[in-house]
Amino acid sequence: MKNKMPRTPLSTHLSRSARETEIRIRNIFSGPKKRPPLPFLILMFSICIFCGNIVSCQMAEPADVSEPASSSQEDLPAPPEQKPEAEVREYSETLENIVDLDGDGLMDTATAVVRYDPQDGNGSTITVTAVLGRGETVERQWTEEEYYLSIDSFSAGNITSPDRDAMTLELDVFGSTYGATNVYILELDGGELTECYRSEDNSITGTYHEAREGSPLCDVRIPVLVDKWHNPEYYTLSWNGTGWDLVGDGYFTDAETITVTGGRVLTLALRGRVTDEQFGPHLIYDQIQVFDGDMMFNPNKLLQTITPEDIPADDRFPDPYFSADGHTTFKTQVQIQDVNFDGAEDFAVLCDSTKNQGCRWFRWNQGKEQFEYGFSLAGELETVPQGQKLIETCYAEDFDTLVYNVYGFNNRGWLILEGSWDTLAAAQDACKEDF
Repeated sequence: MKNKMPRTPLSTHLSRSARETEIRIRNIFSGPKKRPPLPFLILMFSICIFCGNIVSCQMAEPADVSEPASSSQEDLPAPPEQKPEAEVREYSETLENIVDLDGDGLMDTATAVVRYDPQDGNGSTITVTAVLGRGETVERQWTEEEYYLSIDSFSAGNITSPDRDAMTLELDVFGSTYGATNVYILELDGGELTECYRSEDNSITGTYHEAREGSPLCDVRIPVLVDKWHNPEYYTLSWNGTGWDLVGDGYFTDAETITVTGGRVLTLALRGRVTDEQFGPHLIYDQIQVFDGDMMFNPNKLLQTITPEDIPADDRFPDPYFSADGHTTFKTQVQIQDVNFDGAEDFAVLCDSTKNQGCRWFRWNQGKEQFEYGFSLAGELETVPQGQKLIETCYAEDFDTLVYNVYGFNNRGWLILEGSWDTLAAAQDACKEDF
């Protein structure tokens, strides 16, 4: 072996001679040849007894308690978990010198405070305090045990009387994914602050006051959730003299911005509603308004209105409606994409509830400054700039096999089917064959 064990002063060195090594090993096992002399044995025995007496007479020293005994870290118990103290949260809003609760012509000051203390386990405590112009203070306090609430808005207006104000308090429900709120209306009645209205659980953030046409009273507009994929439907809350009327608009409005030629930004306002059809879409858009700019509901900026009845019949997707149930298919309510490669974005609306998910495509006409219906294709399209091709993914007639159709445009701008392939890769290759 090339590697040798290191020698130390305490090791026994063996000879390089095998014969000598054998003799030494035999001597070790056979023991000494002669017995030691008797005086030597007596001397050794006496020394052992003497040393034993010395050891037995030594007093044991106390253990040093100043140093802890060594221990493995794994043997120590885990320290108790230190939980931070729960935070007390408090929110407040003040209406100062803009509210007249008692109708005496003097401006009052009202303050709303919401306090959440997780230690008492009682939920949120709401306190509304009003300091009247004549110096009197009135207060109302209550607790919402199930909620941790915060203030979204606090406002006042002539909601129940033309002579005095009532207050609208909108509180956000913490942890709500969709912006759930509680809406309260408080007024001064008989010298006390009273709650005269409380909203249902499906209201969401966005409550505001709106002047009532032909009346000194104002209404309260409360948004109500349709579903989590669409904007809310607004309800109008109005006081009729003896009670409340709560009437929904009957529609909701989704909005999308789209950029056309020259970087011009337009707004698509899609008005949707719930249908009562047993078989068919649950939600539809009954009209699409196009506004100039990134704002909507300005009559002076309205460019056009598109309805499903304006679209010519289509043998492939014959149903004359715009579906708003496409939230499980597309990322937004409409598809926005430049599908004819002219530099302006186009848009599509779902029109089919089968697996093919047919869509109506509208292309921007710069000369007319309007969108025009172009064609209907299935699902989301893949655009191939090389050769200006479109790839449509759809199901065959058996609705089990996928087919990839390639379309191009002729010199009149009409969409022409150029072929079908069994795989997306083959369709993509076909689009690039001429390049």
